[in-house]
Amino acid sequence: MKGTGVWSPLLTGEDAVQALAAAEAIAHDLADDPQAAAQVGLSGGLAGLALLFAYRERALGDRQAGELAEQCLERAITRLAEPPSPGASLYHGYSGVAWVVEHVAGGEPLAEEDDPNGEIDAALLALLQRSPWRDDFDLLGGLVGWGVYALERMPRPSAAALLTLVVARLAECAEHGDSGAVWRDPRSPARPPDLGMAHGAAGVIALLARIVREGPPGSEAGPLLTAAVGGVLSRSREAEEDGDLAWCAGDAGLSVALLAAGRACRRDDWEDAARRLSLASAERYRADGGGFDPALCHGTAGLSHLFHRLFLATGDSELLAAARRWIERTLALRRPGQGHGGYQSRGRLADGRLGWITDPGFLGGAAGIGLALLAAAATVEPEWDRLLLLSGA
Repeated sequence: MKGTGVWSPLLTGEDAVQALAAAEAIAHDLADDPQAAAQVGLSGGLAGLALLFAYRERALGDRQAGELAEQCLERAITRLAEPPSPGASLYHGYSGVAWVVEHVAGGEPLAEEDDPNGEIDAALLALLQRSPWRDDFDLLGGLVGWGVYALERMPRPSAAALLTLVVARLAECAEHGDSGAVWRDPRSPARPPDLGMAHGAAGVIALLARIVREGPPGSEAGPLLTAAVGGVLSRSREAEEDGDLAWCAGDAGLSVALLAAGRACRRDDWEDAARRLSLASAERYRADGGGFDPALCHGTAGLSHLFHRLFLATGDSELLAAARRWIERTLALRRPGQGHGGYQSRGRLADGRLGWITDPGFLGGAAGIGLALLAAAATVEPEWDRLLLLSGA
C-alpha cells in the first residue's frame, strides 16, 4: 500500500467513542442485510462493503470483519464472470472490484499466473488502444478512474503501460486553448467544462499530479498537468455562496487537486491558489450545515474527510476546525433504527421523487460513511481515499 505516512485521528475521547459506535452499527447492519450486496461494484455493491470490512479489521483488529471482506470480494469476482458485464468503470464496473482486490492485498507481488488482476490489466490495455478517444474521461466512469486503478498496481510493467496510455488518451480528448486545457462531457459537449473532482478537471489534475510523483519515468503527465492547471485557473474563482460545496464538485475538491499539483511540480503559485480556495471553502456554512446529507460524495462525511486531509497537508487550523464541524454534523445526522446504522442518504425514491433512501454504497451511502467515521477516530491511515484522489498532496 502507498500511504502518505502522515495521519492522526480527528476525534478523541467521547467523540471518538461515538464515531466508532456508529461505524460498528453500520458494519453490523450491512453484514446482516442481503440487499446490501445486490450489486457488484465499488459505488453501491460488494466491493464497497469489502473495503469497509477490511478497514474495520485494520483499525480495530476485528478478524470477523476481515473474513467478511474476503467473502465479499470472492462473491464479487465470481459475479464478474457472469453476464451481464458491469463494464470497465472504476466506480460501477470491474476495475473498481480489481482496485479493492489490489488494495486489500497490500500490493504484495505475485507471480503472473497467480495475479488475480492480470486479466483486468489486459482488458484495460486493449480498451485504451482506441484512438482518438471519444468516451468518458472522468474519475467515476472513464480514463481518470483507470489511472487510479493503474497507480494501485505500480510498479508492475502493465500498470506503467496503462498510465502511459491514460495520459495519451487524456491529452487527445482535451480541448486545448491559449490558457491551457479543459475537458468536456462527450455526451454534452455544449455544456461548460466541469471543474469538479468526480466528473471534471479537478480529477484530471489530481490524477496527473500523482502520476508525476508515482508513475513511470518519462511520462508526459507533467506538460499535460501544466495545461490542465492553466485551464482551471483561467476559469476558476474564489468560492461563491451559491456554488457547490462537496468532494465531487466545487472548490473544496479543486483545492485538493491544485495542492497536489503544486507540490508535485514545485509550483508555489499553484499551492497559493489551493490554499485560497480551501480556506474560502472552509468558511462556508460555518454556522449552519443544514440541507446536507451524510454521504462521502456530496455530504458531510466527505467534507469532513476532505478538510482533515487538507489540514494534515498544510497545518492550517481553519481547515482543522472545518473538518471538526463537518464530522460533528455527520454524527448529528444519525437516526438509530433507520437505514444502515442509523444513516440514510438522499436519492431517488421508487416514484422518481428525491427523498431519503437506504443506500449501502461507498460513494453515496453507508459503507462510505462508515469508512469516514473509522478514519476520524482510528490511528490507521485511511488509504482507501486514494479512490477519491484525496491523499498524495
